[in-house]
Amino acid sequence: MAGDQAKFKAAMTQAEQLAQQDSWAEAAKIYRFALAEFPNNEAAVLGFGRASLFAGQIDVAQKAFDHALRVNPTNQKALEYMGDLQERTGRLDAAAETYLRAGNICGSNNDLEAAIDFWLRATRLVSDQVDAHHKLADALAQQGEILRAARQRLTLAAIFQRRNNRDQALQEIEKAAELLPDDPGIAAALEALESGTSIQPDRLGEAPPAPPVPDFEFPDEISSDEDFFAEDPFAMEEPEPARVSTGGLIETAQQNALAELANLIFEDEGNPNTMLIMQAIDLQRRQEFKQAANNCRQALEAGLRRPALYFNLGLLYKELKQPNEAISMLGQCVQDKQYGLGSRFALGETYYAASKFDQALKYFVEVVKALDLQTVRSDKTSQVLQRYEGLVDGYLAQGDTDRIDQFASSLQRFFADPEWEKKVFLARQRMENVSEDGVMSLAEYLETPQTEAIVTAMALTSEYLKRNLIMTASEECLLAIQKAPFYLPLHVRLAEILLKQEKTDQAISKYLYVAKVYEMRQMSDEVINIYQRILRLAPMDVTVRSKLIDLYISLKNIEQALDQYLILADSYYQLAQVDRALEKYNEALRLATSTENTNSWRVEILKRMGDIYNQRFDWARATTAYEEIIKINPKNERAQRELVDLYYKQNKTNQAITNLDNLLAIYQRENPPKALELLRELATVHPDDMSVRQRLAVACVQNGLNREAIAEYDALGEMQLENGLREEAARTIQAILNLKPEDPEGYRRLLAKISGGDI
Repeated sequence: MAGDQAKFKAAMTQAEQLAQQDSWAEAAKIYRFALAEFPNNEAAVLGFGRASLFAGQIDVAQKAFDHALRVNPTNQKALEYMGDLQERTGRLDAAAETYLRAGNICGSNNDLEAAIDFWLRATRLVSDQVDAHHKLADALAQQGEILRAARQRLTLAAIFQRRNNRDQALQEIEKAAELLPDDPGIAAALEALESGTSIQPDRLGEAPPAPPVPDFEFPDEISSDEDFFAEDPFAMEEPEPARVSTGGLIETAQQNALAELANLIFEDEGNPNTMLIMQAIDLQRRQEFKQAANNCRQALEAGLRRPALYFNLGLLYKELKQPNEAISMLGQCVQDKQYGLGSRFALGETYYAASKFDQALKYFVEVVKALDLQTVRSDKTSQVLQRYEGLVDGYLAQGDTDRIDQFASSLQRFFADPEWEKKVFLARQRMENVSEDGVMSLAEYLETPQTEAIVTAMALTSEYLKRNLIMTASEECLLAIQKAPFYLPLHVRLAEILLKQEKTDQAISKYLYVAKVYEMRQMSDEVINIYQRILRLAPMDVTVRSKLIDLYISLKNIEQALDQYLILADSYYQLAQVDRALEKYNEALRLATSTENTNSWRVEILKRMGDIYNQRFDWARATTAYEEIIKINPKNERAQRELVDLYYKQNKTNQAITNLDNLLAIYQRENPPKALELLRELATVHPDDMSVRQRLAVACVQNGLNREAIAEYDALGEMQLENGLREEAARTIQAILNLKPEDPEGYRRLLAKISGGDI
């Protein structure tokens, strides 16, 4: 039976002893016995989770810690273990959030030392964890650790600088200055913010280097340099600079491949392939590439299957200008973790040399995209991927071989640099600093040899605009465009400058140019972005909106296309082009059949069409539109109401009453007072309609308005008698009597006359 305290204590004691002996799997089993007695005991749940974690049962441990936090969300130990588990399994963002939460709990309990430790863990896992840095800055200041608190403030400033939030960065620098007003690091941070260079928090507290103090007095005069060094018995030669790798992407990968192949001698000395490979490496070093390739080929045919061998042989064939053989070999290792990147770039170069630009661009872009995804922030990954969609087709669609040559040459120069890996990360850092709208791709960064000029111009023009130096920004932008006419973000920046100069028409023209080029490059997301910018400036521009609709349709974004169709039709209506508006509504109706929400869209479109027909006194077409709505949704109150009026306008009283009854049935279920309101309105508009008056009288009775009901029945009875409807009039008088009027005798006499045929 659960709840046995003795069994629980015995199990806990044994489990803890096993845990002390690192017998985690056994400990977890015994903890289960304890949990069978008290499943919500925090110590037992945590012990079981910890034992499971160290026993490698990650999923079980996760469930245990989740349970512990459900029992007590402020359990610091549970949070610590959960953070450890998340960290072990690579979920660093989640671990940082958990440590932040643990720190907050410790802070609320005034345990600042523990809180600081947790917040530091969070920032070590996710460097731009803003909340943790804020908490650290406040807590360290409270603890009297002013230098560390000020560094946290500058760390926050650096984060906001990278996010292009200059105002927030400045606020954090000012808070750091309040802590250390005279520190040179504050001035350095302000200068970095102004110049666009990276803020360096570690510069806080740096002591300026002291001037060297000589150990002895120098003589007033010394002999010439030559004499001095000639006579100096301790003179030393200048040290040689440290040797660094001189190879780029492909060269480094090839060096690794040769090193791997050379190590085969240690694996199997008697293997004949080993001798072939050793000879090949020696021949290759002596630049006897043809014979080296023959040896590698023989080793391959003898059964040696190594990615390093395929890669090296592919490069040998590339050197020997045998493209088909090179492509065959390199293609064998494009998916290899170590040689895949080099293989793809070498394939790009091979196809490019053969003027097969489609294949060359495919492999070049694959390399750049793979590297780009290694450096970009995780929350920007999808945006970067979009920049590469259609990039190759875009180059080919333009048919501009000069631009393809420029892109290929730029890539080859970049990846021939021995420090290309470092430069990839530096490029991403610079892109983050200049790309204010969206995200920039490494391909865009490398597509022109004038990259430095572009980055500088983007940074300068941004700063000039912030300072309202419009003409200076314009001049800087135009100069950069002359150097890099294909870099479209510069043209977008120029359009922004034109807007600042209130040259809206010129800005729109520039945006249209950019959209056209993006369209040629098949960068649909960018085209949409530009069209939306134009429409914010000129919402009535029906041409641009039509292009946006076509683009959405081509991308199968039907919902967005329909949204734009409604705006377009409304624009035509406001421009007094009513027929064009109706034409667009009809196009939208046809398109609506392609969506999952077909009925909703059709109702909205038909409602707008019905309103237009109504305003044009085209009651037949208006009626058709609203009837279609009723077929889709019989409970549509507005359509039913419109149909009542339309039928009256066309003297179709029977249809009007039928629709009126449908509408009254809806109101009676959902909003009875609304039925009375509608009937009063119709009785005012159609006072001679006996059907309306009769329904109004009934509605008055249902709402307890007997006096008003009697008045309506009176009027109805008179109309019935005037029209010779004696039986109907008799029923109406009886209805009045049922309501117990003040003068029942008069109504009885009237009823008798009607029954006796006197009336």
